[in-house]
Amino acid sequence: MTMKSLFYAMTVGLGLWGSGQQAFAQDSITWGKYNAPPYQILEGEFAGTGIWDLTRKLLQEKLTTYDHQEVQAPFPRIVNEIKEGHHWCYNGPIKTAERENYAYLSLPTSVFMPLNVIVRKDNKIGLRGAQSLETLLTNHNLTTSVMRDRSYSPVVDKLLKTWPPKNDYAEQTDAMNMLLAGRLDYLIQLPLLALYQARVMGHANELIALPIKEDGEMQFNRVMCPKNEWGRNVIEQINTVLSRERSKPYYRAIVEKWHDAASVDQIRRIYASSFLKTP
Repeated sequence: MTMKSLFYAMTVGLGLWGSGQQAFAQDSITWGKYNAPPYQILEGEFAGTGIWDLTRKLLQEKLTTYDHQEVQAPFPRIVNEIKEGHHWCYNGPIKTAERENYAYLSLPTSVFMPLNVIVRKDNKIGLRGAQSLETLLTNHNLTTSVMRDRSYSPVVDKLLKTWPPKNDYAEQTDAMNMLLAGRLDYLIQLPLLALYQARVMGHANELIALPIKEDGEMQFNRVMCPKNEWGRNVIEQINTVLSRERSKPYYRAIVEKWHDAASVDQIRRIYASSFLKTP
């Protein structure tokens, strides 16, 4: 074999090897996750039994043409990986116009109950009953913090954009520690998440959840993947799985998991009429 022929063979071989590596990468999904019990439970005796954990595992089992890996990372990093078009997906966000600029989002996978204002029972500001979030945000004597890159709900997002808090955080436990230690006066949070997390952290019955006057709507969680051809294909396959599985009793049981009886009743009232019919 001449040197020219050898060089050509090596070039072709490297090209084929590179194509094979690229194909392998395209057939692998990295699922970002962070500790947000009981939606995502990464630690303790109930690890892996959160609502998003179970729906994510279901999708991994059904999407057999992909390899799946899970990476624990702060939510802002997960969003950044998706924005940059990497082969990452995340199960849990709600749909917003801003997210649709950089991501494809699936059919609904689970339900967020209405957001509440979370305060300590012994809070010195005397908060009780339903609260106006606008009043709280415009009171400069009160401190709160919001998660970076999180969308709370259309109504709450608009209020936060108008009166943005000075503080933000990347990990849920950081904010809960600050609230429990008295360094924050209140948090805007899902009561299921906040009260569960406080109990796990050894502070059961120290917090109360107060309804927000401006916002009482349930939100639907989805899977988010990058807005490119790879992400579009993944979301299409996820939607096929969801369309087939969500009407089954076992799937509804996942969506209802960890909720109290009153919340389960609310979920059942909208499950067939809204959850299964929302695009």
